[in-house]
Amino acid sequence: MPEASKNNIGKNDSEAPNWSRMHLWQMQPIRDVLLGLGIFALIIIGQKTSVVTVPLLLAILLAYLFEPVIVWLMKKFGASRRVSVIAIMVAVITCVVFPIMAGGAYAAGQLFTFTTDTIANVDRVNEALQQPDESAARARLAGKGDAEPVPGAFIWVYDEIRQSETNNDSSMGRALDAAIDWIATNQEQIAKTTASVSVDLVNRVLGILGAAFGIAFMVFVTAFFFFFTATEWVQLKQFGTKLLPDKNRSRIIDLLVKFDAVISGFIRGRITIAFIQGIIFSIGYFLIGVPGAFILGPVVAILSIVPYLALIGLPISVSLLALQGHDGFRGEWWWIVGAPTGIYFLGQALDDYVWTPIIQGKSTGMDTPTILFASLAGGALFGVFGLLIAIPIAACVKILIQEIFWPRFKEWAEGRADDPLPIE
Repeated sequence: MPEASKNNIGKNDSEAPNWSRMHLWQMQPIRDVLLGLGIFALIIIGQKTSVVTVPLLLAILLAYLFEPVIVWLMKKFGASRRVSVIAIMVAVITCVVFPIMAGGAYAAGQLFTFTTDTIANVDRVNEALQQPDESAARARLAGKGDAEPVPGAFIWVYDEIRQSETNNDSSMGRALDAAIDWIATNQEQIAKTTASVSVDLVNRVLGILGAAFGIAFMVFVTAFFFFFTATEWVQLKQFGTKLLPDKNRSRIIDLLVKFDAVISGFIRGRITIAFIQGIIFSIGYFLIGVPGAFILGPVVAILSIVPYLALIGLPISVSLLALQGHDGFRGEWWWIVGAPTGIYFLGQALDDYVWTPIIQGKSTGMDTPTILFASLAGGALFGVFGLLIAIPIAACVKILIQEIFWPRFKEWAEGRADDPLPIE
């Protein structure tokens, strides 16, 4: 045998791993499993210590979202990063936290009064139905005497139930009759529940209950972490970059930059749009007379993060306005139906043709059907949390397919690669 071959054999034998002397964690499959278990353990530990990890993660997210604002303040006014962060915190507390507390307290009281009046009107309709004299019943509903007239929606309910009792041909009337009976039977429990919800909401907002103290503590810890995270954001990014492997660092950074453009564009854009829409819907509902406008408005705005999901607020606002029973033109059917419809289409038009093109643009690179499908799928799988992360994740998956998988698939389809999977 040639000497070179003998040397190679000896060399290969000396470099071969001695399995009998290796530890389990030195075997690559076992190391992969241990890595997965380690990540899972970190998630469990983070969940168990959520009182600290949740504010920390929220602080990192807020620092990420506010970074462009911080940079703009530094360039515009020549302020330091620390001063810019403090200015943002003061502005958020003054312009967001305090108005939400005031509006929530007012809306909670308004909804409590609305629910109490609604139960009283239901009771009057139920009493009118017990009277055999039709004219006396209608006089009671019309407010003859000292009583206030019931809203037109309750008179319509009365007419439907009377029709079902007389002709036995109104399924709507029978359903309304059953609803009236249930409300009349359980009105005390409904009143207690409504009062409990309203008081709980007010107490949470004002920080009276013990649960509100926990929320306030979490807000304080989040603000504490946000201040230091935002002021050290540049150093934090540099530290994260050093953790990337040298071999594929440039490729990973390129993908992260593209992910950042998509995620930041969508999250910053949709949150900004939702904040503006919340103001528009709240003021609009308040002007047309919808009770609880400062609660319903922000809820509809949050729903508008998903395209056209704000439509859910239309029947709710129409129903609340009908049951409120305003005097004058605000009590007419055309106003009850038309005013909330106009508010919805105004908000949707501003979202589609003003806010989205100006603020968000085409940051996700996906069309409306794809966004709607991703949102519904995320909500079905993970609830509200899934709704929030579905679109950014779908956009990132699209980037991965376009940048990594699709080029390899084309090479395989054209015969220039043996395996379409991006595995080396």
